[in-house]
Amino acid sequence: EPRSGHPAGAGHAGRGGAGCGVFPPSAPPRLAAAWTAEPVTPDGVAAEEVWSRAQPYPLLPPRDRNGGTGCRQPGTVRFAYDDRFLYVLAELDDDDVVQEEERDNRHLYETGDVLELFLWPEGKAHYWEIYAAPNGRRSMLFFPGAGRKIFLTAMQEHTRLRAGARVDGTLNDWSDRDRGWTAEIAIPLEELTRYGDPFGASGNWRAMAARYNYSVTLPEIEYSATSPLPKTDFHLREAYGKLVFPERIEHK
Repeated sequence: EPRSGHPAGAGHAGRGGAGCGVFPPSAPPRLAAAWTAEPVTPDGVAAEEVWSRAQPYPLLPPRDRNGGTGCRQPGTVRFAYDDRFLYVLAELDDDDVVQEEERDNRHLYETGDVLELFLWPEGKAHYWEIYAAPNGRRSMLFFPGAGRKIFLTAMQEHTRLRAGARVDGTLNDWSDRDRGWTAEIAIPLEELTRYGDPFGASGNWRAMAARYNYSVTLPEIEYSATSPLPKTDFHLREAYGKLVFPERIEHK
C-alpha cells in the first residue's frame, strides 16, 4: 500500500447525482466552499440548505489505476464553511460498506472504508490529514512538513473535530450488497489557524478529498480523489485543488 504518499479513495457519482468527470490535467481544480449562516450538524444526513448550493466534485481514480478513466463505485464531495468550521459532505456509492475500527484517532484507512481530507496552507511546510469513516469514527493528523510525516505521533487526539455518517445498507457484512454511505465532517477553524494561517477569502489554501474503497466485488482496493493525480499518492500537494470562498450570502 503506497503509504509514503498513502493513497485513498474511490469516487462516487450516483449518490451525489454527478458523474465521474475528468478535470483538465493542466491545472488543479478549483474547489468552491459555500458560505452558510446555518451551522451544519455533521450527522451524515445532508439536510442543511447549504448542501443544495454547494458544488459536488467527483472523485477520480489516479492515472495509474483503472487507466484513470473512471470509478467503478463513484462518489462526490462538497464543501461549505462558516466562521467556526469548514464542512465537508461526501456521498459515496459502495456495494460493500466496511469499517472494523471502533475507536477515533486511529489510522482508519487500514481497517476499512474511509474518506480523507487533506488541507494545506499553500507555501507552508505543514498540513493536515483528516479521516471520516462510515461508522462515524474520525481522526485528525498534523504533519509539520512533507519530510516529517511521522504517522505515529501525527495524530491530534484533542480537537473539536466532528464527523457523522449514514450507511445505506449493512455495515461489515460482505455477504449482501449495499448501496453506499454518506459522511459529514466539521473541521474547527481554530485548528487550521493555529499556526497563523488565515482561513477564508484572505487565506491561500489547497485541499483534496480522497477515498479508500474496500469491497468484496472489486478486483483491488479502489482509490480516488478530487484531484486528477498522476499516481496513487495522496501527499502530492501541488496537485491539491485551490480552495476558494465565494462572497458570503446572508440568508434571511
